[in-house]
Amino acid sequence: MRYAKLINSQPVYAPNPIRHNGFRIGNPPGSIYEAEGYKPVRYTDAPETDIGYEAVEGWTETNTEIVQTWQIVESEVDPANAMEILFGGEPDET
Repeated sequence: MRYAKLINSQPVYAPNPIRHNGFRIGNPPGSIYEAEGYKPVRYTDAPETDIGYEAVEGWTETNTEIVQTWQIVESEVDPANAMEILFGGEPDET
């Protein structure tokens, strides 16, 4: 399990080793991270999207954890140009 603090809407992951009560602790239990203000991070699967849309990652914080969220937005990439962007070639004209 990873632990982090949510800063400027982005997770900042806990260091390993971490300093706690004047000691340097490697691979600490979650209780040490939580005592230092870090929360467990819960990752989620990105949703499937239709052509022309994409899932944009976001993060939210609850009292007990930091959760990965997703927002479906219109893609900034024109599907007609996707082949050129991905592979550096021209799209097939069929």
